[in-house]
Amino acid sequence: MRSSIRPLSGLRKGMVFDRRKTLVLFSLMCLLTGLAAGQVLPNVPAVMQPAFTDPALERARQLVESGEFQRAEADLRAYLSSNEHSASGRFLLAYTLMRLDRPKDSLGEYTLAAKLRTPSAEDLKNVALDYVLLNDYDDADNWMRRSLQMNSKDPDAWYGLGRIRYTKGRFQDAVECFQKALALEPRSVKAENNLGLAYEGLNRTDDAIAAYRKALQSEQDLGEQASKPPGEQPMLNLAIVLMHRGHFDEALLLLTRAVAIAPRDPKIREQLGHLYLHQGKLSDATQQFTQAVTLSPDNAALHFMLGQVYRRQGQDARARAEFARAAALNGSHSTPDRN
Repeated sequence: MRSSIRPLSGLRKGMVFDRRKTLVLFSLMCLLTGLAAGQVLPNVPAVMQPAFTDPALERARQLVESGEFQRAEADLRAYLSSNEHSASGRFLLAYTLMRLDRPKDSLGEYTLAAKLRTPSAEDLKNVALDYVLLNDYDDADNWMRRSLQMNSKDPDAWYGLGRIRYTKGRFQDAVECFQKALALEPRSVKAENNLGLAYEGLNRTDDAIAAYRKALQSEQDLGEQASKPPGEQPMLNLAIVLMHRGHFDEALLLLTRAVAIAPRDPKIREQLGHLYLHQGKLSDATQQFTQAVTLSPDNAALHFMLGQVYRRQGQDARARAEFARAAALNGSHSTPDRN
């Protein structure tokens, strides 16, 4: 069973984080501002963050929108040094820190911001994403559900909850979340693609294939309208399922398209290596696994597969070197025949 949904990030080494203390503090601030823990609130339509009337905040917002998060943080901290009770400034800084992959700092700012203003559904969704960054999927699930209690019409929140539940192995729940996202945004490629992954988790392969094909079709239609190239993930996921079913010709076409779009994705290189190995094209398989290892040098499985190809080619010294590297990365002394 594949786990193809990618968490945004892991907790950085050395980070000391008392998640329960922060959760309690944030819950308390929500309670003090009228958002009681577990309270079911009426649906509030989500709106885009409007332009700020304050010129300094508006400049920071524009920096965030353009992806200049470090500059936005510097400007916001300067602004808050003389406007410490600005709720808008605090919430914008909290979001900026999340985008900088600093979830602990972001949650701290959300806690301060919640003292000043009731958090919106969008704010709670971002709190959930902070917990995703910390690999704390239980709390992420909790806050994403709180966000949906405030605004059940947000397709991104349903998509986010689906990703969280997929990661927790709750595949049927994930299917239902992705379906709700698609009901609100029928041509969402990411929701359709992840619906396919959830179906795979339930061993509903035919449904998974249909979802991947629909994702590809939606992506093609949207790409033509926006003159954008398609993404590689639905191609990769569909190709893997087709390979499992023995449909190697179509899988090769998909993987060839995918690698042209994302030549530095080691997962695509790995699957091309498996396909060529199955076809007995050892030279092509060696090339793909070598590139996969170069792109992901700490992946023990890739070193092991490259060793297998070398061994089939009679290159025993190279095979032994790859097997030794795989064993070292696994922290074991297992032999290739026992893996």
